[in-house]
Amino acid sequence: MGSKTVIVSDLKKVDYTATKNSSSNLGMKKIIFTFILLTLNTIFAQENKVTIDFTTQKFIGNESELNRQKYFAMHDSYTNSDLASDADYLFKELGIKHGRTFGAASPLRNSKTEIPSIAKAKKSAQIKNAQIKRSALFKDFATTDLIITDHPKDAFQLNLDYNKIAAYNAAFIKNAYPLMPKYYEVMNEPFVHSIDYVESWNETEAVIIEMSKLHKVIADKVHKEIPDIMVGGYSSAYPEVERKDFSHWNTRMKTFMDIAGESMQFFATHIYDGRNVQGGFSYRSGSNSEAILDLIEAYSFKKWAIVKPHLISEYGYTAKGLIGEPFSPELNATCLIAYNKILMQLLDKPDRLLKAVPFITAKANWFYRDQKRNPNGYPYPWVLKKKETDGSYTFTHLTKFYELWKDVEGKRIEVSSNNPDIQIHGFSKKGKIFIALNNLSDENKNTSLTFLNNSSNYIKKNTLRRLFKNSKGLPELTYLKTETNLETVNLKAGETIILECDVTNIEFNNSIKESNYYTETYLQAIQKNQPLLFSFNGIEAIKNGRASIKMGIGRAHKLSKKPIIILNGNKIDIPNNWAGYDQLPRKRFFGVIGIPIDIKFLVKGNNNLEITFPDSGGHVSSVIINIENRTNNH
Repeated sequence: MGSKTVIVSDLKKVDYTATKNSSSNLGMKKIIFTFILLTLNTIFAQENKVTIDFTTQKFIGNESELNRQKYFAMHDSYTNSDLASDADYLFKELGIKHGRTFGAASPLRNSKTEIPSIAKAKKSAQIKNAQIKRSALFKDFATTDLIITDHPKDAFQLNLDYNKIAAYNAAFIKNAYPLMPKYYEVMNEPFVHSIDYVESWNETEAVIIEMSKLHKVIADKVHKEIPDIMVGGYSSAYPEVERKDFSHWNTRMKTFMDIAGESMQFFATHIYDGRNVQGGFSYRSGSNSEAILDLIEAYSFKKWAIVKPHLISEYGYTAKGLIGEPFSPELNATCLIAYNKILMQLLDKPDRLLKAVPFITAKANWFYRDQKRNPNGYPYPWVLKKKETDGSYTFTHLTKFYELWKDVEGKRIEVSSNNPDIQIHGFSKKGKIFIALNNLSDENKNTSLTFLNNSSNYIKKNTLRRLFKNSKGLPELTYLKTETNLETVNLKAGETIILECDVTNIEFNNSIKESNYYTETYLQAIQKNQPLLFSFNGIEAIKNGRASIKMGIGRAHKLSKKPIIILNGNKIDIPNNWAGYDQLPRKRFFGVIGIPIDIKFLVKGNNNLEITFPDSGGHVSSVIINIENRTNNH
């Protein structure tokens, strides 16, 4: 990735490029920056603090229990037998779930001009059904919790009868699966392929409209014929929604939601650090992906007064030049960091997220046969098992993602962090507490752990799992058992820690429920000294707990990120920090800034918010009020 970051006085970062052939002058700069970094790390070491309360159960919406099917799948299906010889270890011991497969109808696979008959759909489905039942994994690991989709080239063509395509798809899906999958993405990343159907990018907006129409027609037909499967889209490949002053949003996801959204039961998005297919290189983990998903939620609420759920059918790390190269453990390390950063964010959304699938595939044997992109027969970069020169297969480091999260389950407990770069979640089950910590920053973070309500007294012993990139750039997963309670932990850059505590019996004495409140106002252009007004209805009274404003903004880097915010007549202080990096390599900043607010400023019912910037340019993309309401169970 070739860049290094240093902390400066506002706790965000400044990028500079360091190469193996750097000049002595740059070397001196590195020494100076390193000295500054070490000094500032010492100064700010005590500022990173997390609190943990074993005695308080947390709900996000109505969700408390960690759903492993939702979060710990792989991009593969039980219909594929490639991993059958390792099934006990992968699917039983590690608890990996199946996530997604290109196993939908593919009506245009054999012809781009003729839509096959319904009889053909049923015959093809019967063949598929029999193949699935013969799969080595079907008996023990078949599941309904699966996403099916198609490649755009097999699912869409201009100037065809969409009703006939929909009828074919419904007939195929209805008969193809012995267990009906829960989720049907009509096409995978269709809009980046819109250029395949026309001569120039200027013509692609018309193709996007037609693709959106097809989604609606198919969804309406499938809803009628197969009510047990949810239909959605559009599985955005690179949701750079702020591009060209939000033109990308208006011509992609907004267009899709306007045309097909009424018939969609979820909105699918792919979140990658790096660069996926098109767009610029950037890190979506942190504030950027929060802003993307919040914008979708905000527009959903504006249109339908409900927030339709997300389906994150791919996430991870990708970039140019990875395909067709030798296996790279260093790339595995980078991918593992991305998986965990994004997962920790998505764990915050169980009430509005159906499923999240890290882009980790099985063996991808098809890639060894791809002479055009892979003439030397190298492994696909995102496989769980790679082929060796003798024809055998060995595990890659990507198994460490599932080894790290092995057995993590239970009901949520209350945890908090005073630094948005330190992500934290906690779960409780009989005899166990699991605390997950992740460092979004590119620098080490010394972090203190404070256990509330005598929670540490319940601990008998600890096992500390640490997944990080070592000094050689390789992934390491280590385990440390101790009977000593942790008071501080030094999180390495991008590191994820699971603290597994063996505990005595714990009863919940309190509960805390997190809720999000939305406004019908979204994507407001910013004008200097002109207040932007947002009204929130239905807020419940809160006497004990926490609250914050999630403000999404897209602006040039030189413009202010600290407007004047007035909530019900009370001025709100705005922090200098946000989740993830400073985004300086991007053309503009687009992210969510979390702004803590005093719960006394909130009133029951209608709440009014004003946001006023000192300069013009950009947009406030979304504003959400997040409330965590604490109650005593006794």
